[in-house]
Amino acid sequence: MDERDTRDPLRDLEQRLDRARRGQEREASGASPEDGPSVSRSGLGLALRIGLELVVAVVVATAIGWAFDNWLGTRPWGMIVFFFLGVGAGMVNVWRAVTGMGMAMGYRQEPPATERRKDADWSDDED
Repeated sequence: MDERDTRDPLRDLEQRLDRARRGQEREASGASPEDGPSVSRSGLGLALRIGLELVVAVVVATAIGWAFDNWLGTRPWGMIVFFFLGVGAGMVNVWRAVTGMGMAMGYRQEPPATERRKDADWSDDED
């Protein structure tokens, strides 16, 4: 048996890592022609997420208001107040999802170079 015939696990790992890196570079550079359906699926996913977040916020808040009404005996007022709080919370969630503010804590994307002011230093944190 020739030593070139044996499988080298490190070489296999290196090949898999290279394929994964190429895939990440392709995703970071934008959508390629073969990515057509995945782009439309991500848009559909965002639309479903936005709709669900708005509806769920209103339903949960209204249920909490109904529970408070039954507990405190203030029949329609708790449900009305919590309904509007749910609408507000749902709109905030939709706004965060659309603008990308639902990212991890402490992560802030820098604006593109075309939108930066020359006198602004985006690396400073002025907390």
